[in-house]
Amino acid sequence: MRLGGAVRRRQIAGACSAALMLGLTPATAAGATQAAGTESFRGVLLASGESGTRTVFNTFIAADGVFSSAGRIVEVANRPRDPARVSRDDLVFREGRMHLINTNKSFKVSLNPRTCAVRITIRQTSVIRGGTGRFRNAVGRFAGGVKGRGVASRDRNGTCSQQAPLLLEADTVFGSGTLSV
Repeated sequence: MRLGGAVRRRQIAGACSAALMLGLTPATAAGATQAAGTESFRGVLLASGESGTRTVFNTFIAADGVFSSAGRIVEVANRPRDPARVSRDDLVFREGRMHLINTNKSFKVSLNPRTCAVRITIRQTSVIRGGTGRFRNAVGRFAGGVKGRGVASRDRNGTCSQQAPLLLEADTVFGSGTLSV
């Protein structure tokens, strides 16, 4: 399946960022930290493009390690100078938000032309750079990825659309590394 357009890139970036969130490996912070050690994340992101626009309708993230809690994933707009292979997310917990920056290292997309079923596999590296609340000075580095499944809509000629958002998208994100909070 050919990936084209900002919509498709954001779908993949969203999946990737979720994956990266789960595979952080933080670098040693220059300032004092309360806790530092290994960390892993696992999560899910569900989105629909049935309206013609990709809409995330549910997310979940679980952290385990130096910090253990459950929360949600919020996709964040890229900054003007971010390369196309970068995506941003916030990991939101009761204690605050961690700012996550994901970099896609590889991705694979497969499409079944009879059913329009889509599979996406993305490998990422991610970093945590600050946040809010408890995570104001958080630093982390992770390796992880995204495994996604979805259903593409059909174009007027009956072929699977490569431009429209997926009708349904379910992404599993994961990662492990180190975190200083």
